[in-house]
Amino acid sequence: MDNDRKSCPYCGEPMPEGAAFCPHCAQSVGRKQIIQPPNLLWGKIARRVLAAAVLLAVLGAAVWAWMPKTYEGRGEVIYTDDDGTYQLLLGEGSDRFAPVPEVETDFARKEICRMPSRFYVNHVDTGVNAADAFMRKVDSVSVAFGDQEGNPSPMICDPPAAADYAPEAAMVSRLTFTGESGSEELVWTIKMDNGDTIRLRQQITVHPVDTYEYHWQDYPMETAEQLQALMDQIGEEVAVPNVVNVYLPPVTYTQPVELASRPMNLYGCTNGPQPTTFTDTLSVTAKDGDICYLYDLEFRGGGDGVGLSASARVWAEGCRFSGWRTGALVYGDVWGNVTGCTFLDNQVGFHFNSDGAFASHTGYQNNSFRNNGTAVVLENVPTDTAMNFEGSRFTRNGVDIDNRCGQAVDITKAIIE
Repeated sequence: MDNDRKSCPYCGEPMPEGAAFCPHCAQSVGRKQIIQPPNLLWGKIARRVLAAAVLLAVLGAAVWAWMPKTYEGRGEVIYTDDDGTYQLLLGEGSDRFAPVPEVETDFARKEICRMPSRFYVNHVDTGVNAADAFMRKVDSVSVAFGDQEGNPSPMICDPPAAADYAPEAAMVSRLTFTGESGSEELVWTIKMDNGDTIRLRQQITVHPVDTYEYHWQDYPMETAEQLQALMDQIGEEVAVPNVVNVYLPPVTYTQPVELASRPMNLYGCTNGPQPTTFTDTLSVTAKDGDICYLYDLEFRGGGDGVGLSASARVWAEGCRFSGWRTGALVYGDVWGNVTGCTFLDNQVGFHFNSDGAFASHTGYQNNSFRNNGTAVVLENVPTDTAMNFEGSRFTRNGVDIDNRCGQAVDITKAIIE
């Protein structure tokens, strides 16, 4: 066993097993480990590179924070600045919280339609209408359609502006198109004072509908019974949203008529021996579809009753109402318009009593109200949209406007005699 013992390589004396030095000569017999001193140069370089990277990151973040930015959205963009966070959206109707990235509508192929695109601004945290505060930070707003090359009926957009009929909207652009305009992208571009750019996109799609015409020379409509039967038949044969135009004969309808089966437009005769005349009530109750337009009709009463009674959307243009307890009544939950009409010798000329939540148009222009007990009664009116009586003439009425509900009314350009 002693022969296996390790000997000192220096003095030859036996050494204890595992000894790191010789107990006889004190020489170290273990392996030497050479320790390299740290490379201080590379450490300095690494630290400097790391510091430079951190500095560049901080500077980059600062530059990015101050650089103008571009925001894009279909119907909606959430935008934040030092004053808070805003919901910017393109909406429809009076709902200022619901983004509408796509608008689809049906319209007659050759007819011209006008429709607003509405820009709303809401403060996200409070939900208040922030249009005024936000617009003070805006440098410019523009609206444009994309490339419409090849479109046989290009869409047109008016420059954006505030609109009385959309008081909740920051701005409105009125769009003009036909039923053949197809589908185009509308882009609102808002440039901020701080250099930011916001683009809101909205797809406008128009589906063409056909127009069906019924002329008194071709269809029986000499009496109220015949007219009623024809309109009921049209309701069964022509689907909504196709457009129906009925051209009435130069006759007097002495029985009540109800336009109930579907919306249609009635055209009074203007080149016959007499105007198309109703001496009993014409009721408009067809709600499934568009506005019912009434042109150049005469409503001649005998001192009582209602000439035109509408619980569906209606627009009378160039019509005459005389001798009624109420010349024209709009009621229920709908909007109605009268333009270029004459109201003469009625107890009440035009009576609005509807609790709906939708406004078709502000137009009540160029009417003539003469010798009525009360020219206009506003009992209930949907929304607070201002009714514009520009060019309307009020002459020798007991009361010109009985505004019971406090509706916003613009008579600054009306004629009061």
